[in-house]
Amino acid sequence: MLKLPSANRTVQSYLAERPLRAELHFVKGGEELNGRRFNEAGHVVTGVLGGKAVQIFSQPNRVIDDFANTPGRAEDILRFTQRYGVVHREDVPLSMIDPRFIARPFLIDCAQWLKSQALFREEWERKAKPDDDHARILAEQINAKSPLERAVKAFVVPGRSKGFHIELRPDDLLGALWLALLGYSDRTRKCENPTCSSPYFIAARRDQKYCNEACSRLVANRRWWTKKGAQWRENRLKNERRNA
Repeated sequence: MLKLPSANRTVQSYLAERPLRAELHFVKGGEELNGRRFNEAGHVVTGVLGGKAVQIFSQPNRVIDDFANTPGRAEDILRFTQRYGVVHREDVPLSMIDPRFIARPFLIDCAQWLKSQALFREEWERKAKPDDDHARILAEQINAKSPLERAVKAFVVPGRSKGFHIELRPDDLLGALWLALLGYSDRTRKCENPTCSSPYFIAARRDQKYCNEACSRLVANRRWWTKKGAQWRENRLKNERRNA
């Protein structure tokens, strides 16, 4: 593999557009909304894009952490959408875009959103194990199979002072999330505290098993009580009887 000179570098860029408004709806099976028919009942998020843009790669670790840890309730998907906009580029139907206006309507199928999150979580938990299957799935998420699918495009951009660099721009937020995940793939972990509310985290150390000290202490306390709790309670009861 040819190593490029140090003067050249690769950067990543994606501006996620926040909604001007976003609302949660429940659709029935067979119902049509915004020109789209739903075979099964479920929640959708609708609204209009056109708000402030967020540069995902200014703090990519926070964004992928938020995506992975967003709970499965429709209200939580709405919150994520209000913060970062739509995940799939097909959430913005081209047929509904009016060139006279900057604002663009969108429609998010929460069931599809959760499917994308489930695959993201699955790869997150692999801890970047170097196997061909893992590499294939990661590549499929950022490489287009056809012109209609998402892709990461490369652009040559002049540097601020001298030279050029390559800028990678995903087509949609989901592509940006997968591209960001690649940068942290050897440090992605799932907290070993089974009751952790935000179990997906980026480890500071390779041997890190818990997202924070609180989870580590909680699991240690549970293990102690499981192993020695009965004996401790028995001894306490004996002492109370002697002192009675």
